[in-house]
Amino acid sequence: MVLVAAVASVLLTTSLGRWQLRRAEVKLARQADMLEQGRLAPLNNASVPCDAHAWAQQQHRRVELRGHWLTKYSVMLDNRAMSGRAGFYVVTPLQLDAVGACAARVVLVQRGWLPRNSLDRTRLPPFLTPDGLVTLQGRLIDEPSRAFSLGVDLPASTASGPRIVQNIDSAGLARQLGQLIRPGAVLQMQPEVLDNTMAPGANGSAEDSSHLPLLRDWPAPASDVGKHHAYAAQWFAMAALITGLYVWFQLIRPFRQRPR
Repeated sequence: MVLVAAVASVLLTTSLGRWQLRRAEVKLARQADMLEQGRLAPLNNASVPCDAHAWAQQQHRRVELRGHWLTKYSVMLDNRAMSGRAGFYVVTPLQLDAVGACAARVVLVQRGWLPRNSLDRTRLPPFLTPDGLVTLQGRLIDEPSRAFSLGVDLPASTASGPRIVQNIDSAGLARQLGQLIRPGAVLQMQPEVLDNTMAPGANGSAEDSSHLPLLRDWPAPASDVGKHHAYAAQWFAMAALITGLYVWFQLIRPFRQRPR
């Protein structure tokens, strides 16, 4: 019985250690793919993928898109942290200015992060969503950030402004828009730029000192690889400890205690 328990424990802890190593390898491969895609020329409105398969193949590819924010459909993804602070990810649909042959003219953009009010989570900080034609730079991701949730996400009621949700229901949002939405999403990398020809008098920047800036210190896919290596080392050390204890208490110690 002791032998069976020891073998099962060693197999379990070893498997968990290998699982952590595989997670680290996946993130390192994703980081390498992102760097490789980053060397390619950015996609524009006409060349950004239309279907899920093409989107997945070009994930992490840089894009430069022009369009109009669909501000009233913005959502705040709750329980998202940046630099150790609790807050929201802001996601707003962008209606592309020209899309070529694609049926879907809308793409979801994960625009940035805002801090959460520590006293009232429904009290949203002011942030700017400019009107008019904007140009933004980002990269393709498979979907907006998702967090663990139980059941159907219900939006938190706010006095005004975007809805607060845990995760985005893309199908439900498409029904609200009455338009098709491209698969995946775009991770915005820097502030959008206003088109001066469409917004007379604008200085070209979409930031405003009267509003909080959206932070975009997005973590790299491999930023926490060290954590997985540390966890793997702990599991392997536990397997070694179990093996050592079994050998000592079941083999060496009884042998030494035998009468001579």
